[in-house]
Amino acid sequence: MLLRIIVEGSRKKTRMTRPRLFIFLMGLLLCCCFEISAKAEYMKYKDPKQSLPVRVQDLLDRMTLEEKIGQMVQIDRKVASAEVMKKYFIGSLLSGGGSVPAPQASAKAWIDMVNEFQKGCLSTRLGIPMIYGIDAVHGHNNVYNATIFPHNIGLGATRDPELVKKIGASTALEVRATGIPYVFAPCIAVCRDPRWGRCYESYSEDPEVVEAMTEIVPGLQGDIPANSPKGVPFVAGQKNVAACAKHYVGDGGTTQGINENNTVIDRHGLVSIHMPGYYTSIIKGVSTIMVSYSSWNGIKMHANRDLITDFLKNTLRFRGFVITDWEGLDRITSPPHANYSYSIQVGIKAGIDMVMVPFNYTEFIDGLTFQVKNNIIPMSRIDDAVMRILRVKFVMGLFENPLADYSLVDQLGSQEHRELAREAVRRSLVLLKNGQSTDHPLLPLPKKTSKILVAGSHADNLGYQCGGWTIEWQGLSGNNLTSGTTILTAVKNTVDSSTKVVYKKNPDAEFVKSNDFSYAIVVVGEHPYAETQGDSMNLTIADPGPSTITNVCGAVKCVVIIISGRPVVIQPFLNSIDALVAAWLPGTEGQGVADVLFGDYGFTDKCYRNCSSEKAEHVKYKDPKQPLNVRIKDLIGRMTLEEKIGQMVQIERAVASAEVMKKYFIGSVLSGGGSVPAPKASAKTWLNMVNEFQKGSLSTRLGIPMIYGIDAVHGHNNVYKATIFPHNIGLGATRDPALVKKIGAATALEVRATGIPYAFAPCLAVCRDPRWGRCYESYSEDHKIVQAMTEIIPGLQGDIPSNSRKGVPFVAGKKNVAACAKHYVGDGGTTRGINENNTVIDRHGLLSIHMPAYYNSIIKGVSTVMTSYSSWNGVKNHANHEMVTNFLKKTLRFRGFVISDWEGIDRITSPPHANYTYSILASINAGLDMIMVPNNYKEFIDGLTYLVKNKFIPMSRIDDAVKRILRVKFVMGLFEDPLADDSLVDQLGSQEHRELAREAVRKSLVLLKNGDSADAPLLPLPKKAPKILVAGSHANNLGYQCGGWTIEWQGQGGNNITDGTTILTAIKKTVDPKTKVVYKEKPDAEFVKSNDFSYAIVVVGEHPYAETNGDSLNLTIPEPGPSTIGNVCGAVKCVVVVISGRPVVIQPYVRYIDAIVAAWLPGSEGQGVADVLFGDYGFTGKLSFTWFKTVDQLPMHVGDSHYDPLFPFGFGLTTKPTKA
Repeated sequence: MLLRIIVEGSRKKTRMTRPRLFIFLMGLLLCCCFEISAKAEYMKYKDPKQSLPVRVQDLLDRMTLEEKIGQMVQIDRKVASAEVMKKYFIGSLLSGGGSVPAPQASAKAWIDMVNEFQKGCLSTRLGIPMIYGIDAVHGHNNVYNATIFPHNIGLGATRDPELVKKIGASTALEVRATGIPYVFAPCIAVCRDPRWGRCYESYSEDPEVVEAMTEIVPGLQGDIPANSPKGVPFVAGQKNVAACAKHYVGDGGTTQGINENNTVIDRHGLVSIHMPGYYTSIIKGVSTIMVSYSSWNGIKMHANRDLITDFLKNTLRFRGFVITDWEGLDRITSPPHANYSYSIQVGIKAGIDMVMVPFNYTEFIDGLTFQVKNNIIPMSRIDDAVMRILRVKFVMGLFENPLADYSLVDQLGSQEHRELAREAVRRSLVLLKNGQSTDHPLLPLPKKTSKILVAGSHADNLGYQCGGWTIEWQGLSGNNLTSGTTILTAVKNTVDSSTKVVYKKNPDAEFVKSNDFSYAIVVVGEHPYAETQGDSMNLTIADPGPSTITNVCGAVKCVVIIISGRPVVIQPFLNSIDALVAAWLPGTEGQGVADVLFGDYGFTDKCYRNCSSEKAEHVKYKDPKQPLNVRIKDLIGRMTLEEKIGQMVQIERAVASAEVMKKYFIGSVLSGGGSVPAPKASAKTWLNMVNEFQKGSLSTRLGIPMIYGIDAVHGHNNVYKATIFPHNIGLGATRDPALVKKIGAATALEVRATGIPYAFAPCLAVCRDPRWGRCYESYSEDHKIVQAMTEIIPGLQGDIPSNSRKGVPFVAGKKNVAACAKHYVGDGGTTRGINENNTVIDRHGLLSIHMPAYYNSIIKGVSTVMTSYSSWNGVKNHANHEMVTNFLKKTLRFRGFVISDWEGIDRITSPPHANYTYSILASINAGLDMIMVPNNYKEFIDGLTYLVKNKFIPMSRIDDAVKRILRVKFVMGLFEDPLADDSLVDQLGSQEHRELAREAVRKSLVLLKNGDSADAPLLPLPKKAPKILVAGSHANNLGYQCGGWTIEWQGQGGNNITDGTTILTAIKKTVDPKTKVVYKEKPDAEFVKSNDFSYAIVVVGEHPYAETNGDSLNLTIPEPGPSTIGNVCGAVKCVVVVISGRPVVIQPYVRYIDAIVAAWLPGSEGQGVADVLFGDYGFTGKLSFTWFKTVDQLPMHVGDSHYDPLFPFGFGLTTKPTKA
């Protein structure tokens, strides 16, 4: 600039005198001096001689809002580029677990990648370097060929802070070898429950041990100078890295050890147990602190201003920066990212400085920018965050040395570090047992012997040995993931060259016995996992570990080495094991295990928690000799809120899995209509599915079995080849409670044949209007008949003992099922028979018509009661506290549990699910105990948990519900026999049950007309005739014959849905062999007239339906039924068999029909129809419903002033059997 001015000036000197030129030049020089001075001031933040506060403030003052917000963003390398870093002023990058520049990338490849990103940052206006972070939780664990140290759980067992400090220093060197200056370590969680999937990241359950192990911080960062102010971050130089204490705070104390769950503890407990490691880390100059996904007493840590700003920053005076976990802001809401603007607001206001976005950085930047510009988040909060980030970057020396070189690449996986890791392995091993007595130890093992066995899934598997957070986030299996020494290799390296080492992964006992081994080394344990995937309610050794222990240790002296991230269940094997070693997750240097096994070094260390088997405690709830109430009280006293709420949840099999059952403590599963494990699934397929879900439940902490339920409303109607009995409307016509009881017993056997112990039956509705689409599920319009038919309950459940307390549920044994009286109450009395509508009736009417069958059911020990979708005088039954709690539970003293219908609580509001929180509140407070959710179970669990924790629903209500559910489960014997066997599979569709169904069909048939006079009956029909016609849409259609709730919810048409006999087939089997049977579904009149038939059988009726789809305001027989009747019965003598779920309109056809039979929905055994048509048995059935003339008469019942039926209630002509 100066040169250009001078040149320009010289060109114009002819216009100036010399003195004037001199003055001009001097002025220019002075201006240049001022400019140089200004530039020197501008460079303050780049001057390492300036004090740290001056540099931070100088740089901060020069930054725009965009540059400041960019500094607060950390993104994953997968979405990063030099251009992105430059454009958005990104402050930090990270590699998530397994995120690498290339498979098996070298140290140089890592450096080149990091430097490329860094160059993008340095090219910005202010040239602020980024900071690259990575999880290095047991060495540089993402990087191929790095040294993998034992996980923290093993280091805690060493009780050696100096060793841990050395590991920190070695880790720092290996991380720096790849150009990375920042590690997300150490984890200083205090793991209070080994079921937590991150327990191996914790040094101990004891805060004092964790505090001591914070020596890893100066190992990573370097020793903080003596005169350094406390709380200020410190990094010694380019051989050190910035550390991150995590996860703040209480992550190791969550309920049941569930990852990311709630830590319920008072402030004193939090501060005295979970906080001490943070005090010492801050004193040692830790640079950053990462916030936990978990909550403290219901408040998400990522949104907890009290603990982040007020306590961590203000009280503890931490001066580094606070960073989120991966997508930590997103998880402030449930589900994650549901309201990201809110998450940004509360997270930043809480005191978070840097956000691990890690992908959608533009959304975060835009969201935060908006909130700052609109004064939702103050600028002072942004400045505080950026000052902290800049402070760390200055302390790290990034402004002076932003780019890495190759000078440390040889540190990656160096022999010196591997020897240190080997030492750590040796010192981490805990000897739990050594011989059957102290006088006869097995260890150390002799190196020289004839032949030894090495067995187990973990003996020759480097991935298993290293565990989670190794190369991949969840860890890997096999020996090719990185460099290292397996325990098998280590054993071979250590024993005498003359000792033969035989390796067999999972030998059987015969192999072991036949080989004359001197001793065996069995190495088994857990498979790799990380975080939530590692949560375990059972803590068992993975298969085939247990069988390997049994096979080997039962045949030869053995030492068992447990490779696990926590104490696991070993008590069942202790007696057969001679020596037992906890090796934790030792990492790549398996040689350290052999060093100690064979005595080159001694066992020195202690278990970080009680590793021995559980104390032999008498668990009352598991003891069937204890009284029922004692078992219930003992179990409920052990349960957490999460476990209790889980018991109240019933989910559909389509969304269930063993893992879901285990994770959410689900109390029940169901199959909705048509929900099957596979098309035409066998009994064994059903049984295996149910058992698989059950195993998930049994693997929970308390092992509470689930109960599987299914609609078995006319036999086991969802299942292929099951016996399909007549629907209830037909059984009501039999007037035979003893028959119905037998049907209940047969149904129970078939349901149990498929492994299912709970049936949503019987329906006790009193159908007062046949226009209702569920009328066929009702035995009668008369409550007395419905009451009598409650004999199905002792059929299903077994006869209640004479001394049994009334109201207490009862199930006799494994050949019976829990029953469910439904739908409480008044579902059959809705206005105009509209399904789920309002039943308008006074209390006396409700109690005298719709309630009586419930009295009988409760006296007979019914286990459960299902509420109705319908309302009573405008109050939804699912929300009716008066009827559910006050009447059913208190007045009737029902002691089983009350269950909702499918999405029943959703329908409390209109439209359904409009206010689900209200629906939960209203239903649970009304007295519902179990909710058939059935799909969105997380929403229900979260909602109910919130309502209980915030005292909208009292804990006493939850306890009442769970006690009732447990009572039923205990009564069913599920705690003693939770898993089904295949001993009953031959009961499914057995011939005995089909004969019973055939009998039920015979007795259900109601003869409405038989000839024009009693003197000239048409029925019974002669079996021997030249030629007869069978016609009608329902004559040869098994699906139509069975109706709704058969295989599918709405039923199906056709003959391939299940096994059975159509009416046509039954007729052909019954008539004389010489009788020609002609079948034509819908013949025209000419065809009938021209064929000289002796008589015709016309089978027509309704098509299958269920629930609302069956509501009908006209109740007509669908075409071609009426035209078939007209064509046939107008030309030949005919009997019309009506297949329907209720009385239908037949008055227009009665005059030209010779005989009419109401066959209802007879089910699979159509032979029962032919039995009676042809006189093998007589007609005996009586109408349990009034058969109206026209729908205009409805509703109409006996005693009504307008009672003028086509066929009155109780009507039914009879015939006598024909003698052969």
